[in-house]
Amino acid sequence: MTPTNDDTRLSAFIDGELADEAREEMAAQIALDPQVRHRLDTLRTVDEMVASALQPPSLPAADHCANVVLASNNHAVAASVDSERPTPRVPTAVLASVGLLVTAGVAFVGLRRRGLV
Repeated sequence: MTPTNDDTRLSAFIDGELADEAREEMAAQIALDPQVRHRLDTLRTVDEMVASALQPPSLPAADHCANVVLASNNHAVAASVDSERPTPRVPTAVLASVGLLVTAGVAFVGLRRRGLV
């Protein structure tokens, strides 16, 4: 047998396409000849690789993806809210009051030195 004919028969053996008598002959040949057995293993490996390559990619569950996106979005919103919080500031009215008291105190000291108070 030629290698191409052998490969065709081995492929048919793998796929279960041989008639009963031909399948038994091929099984005997595989059992007796290590080279044929090695070639059968190689063809089975190729067959498995092709079958796995033709499978559609597995998609993650939509619910899981949605939960991951929502969780990351909630985390991002919380982080942005934390970063946007203003630092504690003294209210403007308190600063104005302190400024008026200092001005009044300086004016009072100046008037006292002149003897006007």
